[in-house]
Amino acid sequence: MKIRGTLIGFTAILMWSLLALMTAASGKVPPFQMNAMTFAIGSLPGLILFAFRPERIPLLKQPAKVWIIGIGGLFGYHFLYFTALRNAPAVEAGLIAYLWPLLIVVGSALLPGERLRWYHVAGAVAGLCGTI
Repeated sequence: MKIRGTLIGFTAILMWSLLALMTAASGKVPPFQMNAMTFAIGSLPGLILFAFRPERIPLLKQPAKVWIIGIGGLFGYHFLYFTALRNAPAVEAGLIAYLWPLLIVVGSALLPGERLRWYHVAGAVAGLCGTI
């Protein structure tokens, strides 16, 4: 079971790291069409899983707000990402897009009961040093 989880994680990292390359190689496919195609391909494993394990279908019962925020957020992010890669050099657009983990570290200091600590700053500086 541990190997399966590691393999799934490795596959996720591989797909995530290839997103910019595949987007740049996709030619002139419009961002909305690219979104539709990637979401269709991405949903196939889930649909197959639910076909073979129908007892998991009740797990899909979530409030509408959760579905709207989740799917809308993913769709919006990828639309803007694909649009950015169409209108800017892939390296620069990718660099900006992959700064989100850095923004999460810094933004976590804004949560209730939190404050900006030295390790937030150290993490931000280390992340920025990686871009040089």
